[in-house]
Amino acid sequence: MAGPLWRASAFVQRHRTGLLVGSCAGLFGAQISYHLFPDPVVQWLYQYWPQGQPAPLSPELQRLFQEVLQDMGVPSGHCYEAFTTFTFQPVSAGFPRLPAGAVVGIPASFLGGPVTHSDQPVIVHGHRVNWQSPADARLRDALTLSRDAQKFALAREVVYLESAAAALQALPAPACLAGTWALGVGAKHDLGLYGGPMNLRAAFNLVAAVAGFAAYAFSTDSLTHALEAWLDHLTASLSAAYARGGVEFNEKVLSGILALRGLLGWPGEKLYTASGNVAPRHWFRVKHLPYTTRRDSVLQLWRVMLTPGSS
Repeated sequence: MAGPLWRASAFVQRHRTGLLVGSCAGLFGAQISYHLFPDPVVQWLYQYWPQGQPAPLSPELQRLFQEVLQDMGVPSGHCYEAFTTFTFQPVSAGFPRLPAGAVVGIPASFLGGPVTHSDQPVIVHGHRVNWQSPADARLRDALTLSRDAQKFALAREVVYLESAAAALQALPAPACLAGTWALGVGAKHDLGLYGGPMNLRAAFNLVAAVAGFAAYAFSTDSLTHALEAWLDHLTASLSAAYARGGVEFNEKVLSGILALRGLLGWPGEKLYTASGNVAPRHWFRVKHLPYTTRRDSVLQLWRVMLTPGSS
């Protein structure tokens, strides 16, 4: 066993710089590839297929999306493609300034019909929704959005794509890997571990890897929280109508989560909190900004915009 371990260790020592650069580039590329080639990957994942056929984007949803682009002043040279999704919230990926462009998935429920018809089976966390029952009707009401709320949801995706935040989100993984490697190598040199037993270096590498993962988790979650708050604020700042739509959208998201929590019973209590937020799956990580925080932030901005004399 010692022979292969020593050969592997020697190989890493000789080519560690190249391995580090390749690993960092691979991590960054793996996370950004989803946005570099959004079509047809995103459509394949999220396309709405009623009765075995892909649903075309309706003229109403197409006009709604074009209205959002006009409200935001998106240049005509930026490439966008919209399609219909089975999800309850919009999805997006890509870089509109690049030739591959960006795609935005618009929920079919925005039409107020196809997804919520009783003859269309909808499965949520293994539960088949019966839109005629009082309990499931609460979920249907949560999915019924006004035009302002729909425009806020779509505009937020456009702001995300126009800001190229996806590239920023792909940075923590390679940065933490490079930082962990640099600090680990420096610490082992300072402690004189390269001249000691391999088991001691292996134990130190394990500790460094755990510390590096903790740094990655903290930086990723903190960045996600900051981006989500910034996207909500920037989208709501477009106008008082968008701010009002943002308040409604976040309220409806919370209402939908509470409806699901009641429908699913005990599994729903594990997935969602009583306040309507998504329950953390890890005791040391909160991957997304709580919906109650996002609602209160947009609500505060809307009240400021409605105050006479406010800037």
